[in-house]
Amino acid sequence: MRILLTGSAGYIGSSLIKRLRGRLSFARPEQVEFVCFDIRENSNNSILDLGRLKRVVRNIDGVIHLAAISRPKWGFENPYHCLMTNTLGTINVLEAVRTSNPKAWILFGSSREVFGNLKKFPGTEQSPRNPLNAYGVSKKTGEDLLKQYTENYGLRGLTIRFCGVYTGAGDILDRVIPKFIGQALGGKPLTIEGSGSFLGDYVYIDDVVAGIEKAIAHVSKSKKGFYDDVTLAAQNPISLKNLANLIVKITGSKSKIIHLPDRTYDQRGYWGSNAKARRVLKWKPAVALKAGIERAVAELKPILKK
Repeated sequence: MRILLTGSAGYIGSSLIKRLRGRLSFARPEQVEFVCFDIRENSNNSILDLGRLKRVVRNIDGVIHLAAISRPKWGFENPYHCLMTNTLGTINVLEAVRTSNPKAWILFGSSREVFGNLKKFPGTEQSPRNPLNAYGVSKKTGEDLLKQYTENYGLRGLTIRFCGVYTGAGDILDRVIPKFIGQALGGKPLTIEGSGSFLGDYVYIDDVVAGIEKAIAHVSKSKKGFYDDVTLAAQNPISLKNLANLIVKITGSKSKIIHLPDRTYDQRGYWGSNAKARRVLKWKPAVALKAGIERAVAELKPILKK
């Protein structure tokens, strides 16, 4: 099995390669190969280059499309770049498959950000999607485009939504959990935008990789014109303030918690149900939040000392 992985140098993409290269539970190791595609590794590998994508997809079995401007903060700072890259890039992936290799399946990496501020929790795949920021809009658009291409052109696609993915090594250091860990280990105040009372949902990277592996098995066995969506949620909500306190306790820090002004583009919390992921993918998170944070702390200590 040859899998094109866009965004292969990103946080989730690189973690996927490290943990799954040469092995998938449903295939013989010698039959699994990731074809890496990331502009950070090769300036020619841009998802905005349709011609190059058409050439690359000709000899692959499936696509895991993760390449994107991947954070709400970055989308807020440069919405044009975020919307153009994420939306046009996804269109190009879909067009490349449609025109060059329509037998290939597509796994699209989306986000909890598509839901915006829900009124009812836990969030499910049937919850209304009302994104608050450019990043969320781009992901919602990508989901809708994938669904339309499966319905109108017979492609096979699965949207997989990520929720608060975290770890230590390899993570983006100003994302909430590694940021809190860094502040706690450095004896600095832990900074929270807003009250910190809204509930969040955090999934350790190993569980995310396991979910992607099961998603590959699911979509690769699907029939022509297949579309589905699934959310990888921990279903273990915790407020941002309690998360900060937990990290202070685990690190043994004496850091205080301070509150900064709220950001207009942030979700007011999100936590989701993983019932569909359990039913469809036979997936459930295996790493508890406390254990995952302890792993992240151990990974970050040597990095932050450099």
